[in-house]
Amino acid sequence: MFFAGVVCDRVCSYLRAMLATFFLSQDAESDRAEIAATQSIQGVETENSTANRGSSLLY
Repeated sequence: MFFAGVVCDRVCSYLRAMLATFFLSQDAESDRAEIAATQSIQGVETENSTANRGSSLLY
């Protein structure tokens, strides 16, 4: 029974890796992915600058 659990775990891990590879390659080939990544980075930078302004009041 232990062997069946190990085999099931390995098969599920393999399938999960295949799905992740598929979706990552789809995202890498998409033209919209670069726009979304740029917007995400800009959002993080805006959030960080807002947080840094608030933390400067503590010093």
